[in-house]
Amino acid sequence: MSHFLLHFFKEKSRTIDKEEVVYFFSENDAFEIDFTDKLATFKYTHPKLGYEANFYMTPKSVFPNIQRISPQYLEVNFHVEIPIFSPTYFVKDVLQIVKKICEKFDLFVLSEMFQDVQNFNLERILKVFNMVKKAYIEKYPEKAEDYFFVREEKLSSILRYIDEQDSLIHYYEDLNTVVPKYLFVKDEDNKPYFACEWKEGDLSVLPPYIDYIFFKDQKNTVKIVDYDEYLERNQKILLDVPGFLQGTKVITKKFYKKLVKSVKKGKFTPVTKKFAKYHLHELMD
Repeated sequence: MSHFLLHFFKEKSRTIDKEEVVYFFSENDAFEIDFTDKLATFKYTHPKLGYEANFYMTPKSVFPNIQRISPQYLEVNFHVEIPIFSPTYFVKDVLQIVKKICEKFDLFVLSEMFQDVQNFNLERILKVFNMVKKAYIEKYPEKAEDYFFVREEKLSSILRYIDEQDSLIHYYEDLNTVVPKYLFVKDEDNKPYFACEWKEGDLSVLPPYIDYIFFKDQKNTVKIVDYDEYLERNQKILLDVPGFLQGTKVITKKFYKKLVKSVKKGKFTPVTKKFAKYHLHELMD
């Protein structure tokens, strides 16, 4: 099973206002709605990250062994499918939508891994999702070879930075400070790294968990600097971004000259790796 399915149920009723369900999804621009004779599909694409999940309304039950559940719960032929290879940050995002659906339509949820229908509980569902994900990878290890696996905390921070980048841009707009994108690069041994570009003359945010700074001077010459080395030398003047992700730093006007001098004149461990780009969706926790 390459997807994790979560089915919706009602207590002592099969009635759900399908027009209201359609209206619920139509109000969110992140959803595409498609109808066929037998199926209604509500495709969710994360606006910033591009990950996808699908909600379906079907003409009949698609839950196996439905006779095993408590008789007071009745299926409404409505479920969500989340790809197994989805990062935790995105799964939580989809489950927040599930929570809203449960609250709005008085629904309960059921996974094949549950003993019975349950009230929505994000942590419980997430735990089961991770169990299914782990079992799937153990059964099909070759499927995992398409991904670079990183710690959940690390990847979630990276995804949150990307997700909330627009708010950071707005925050720093009046301070003429650049909020750079991540550069996802891998070396000759297919080992992944995180980096960002910093152009001479710019005040800039530095994202969390980066390995390298690609510093571009006024002649467009690029110097690749190990970020941990750079941070260690400048930790007193590389300031935290207030009220944001831990490890997100900012190059301020007050310390700009010192920080530029450090990156241009400082002797850092030479970076001899040959880098190639990879895509965000190749990362997994």
